[in-house]
Amino acid sequence: MTAGDLRSQGNIVLPFNAACEIADLSRSTMYRLINAGRGPRVLKLSERRVGVRRDDLDAWLAGRKHGSAG
Repeated sequence: MTAGDLRSQGNIVLPFNAACEIADLSRSTMYRLINAGRGPRVLKLSERRVGVRRDDLDAWLAGRKHGSAG
């Protein structure tokens, strides 16, 4: 499954790498935004894995678009 396939999915939990690919950001940039409180909400999936709900990612991306337009 590619990130393009995931774009049409509903409220699923995306692996962190897929969320980064959809957002067109590197892992380090995404982590930097999250740690600064300016990234999407993440879910701890296990001791060493996080994921992002697709709906949360979409809302965050929409907010970034509106924020950069003004």
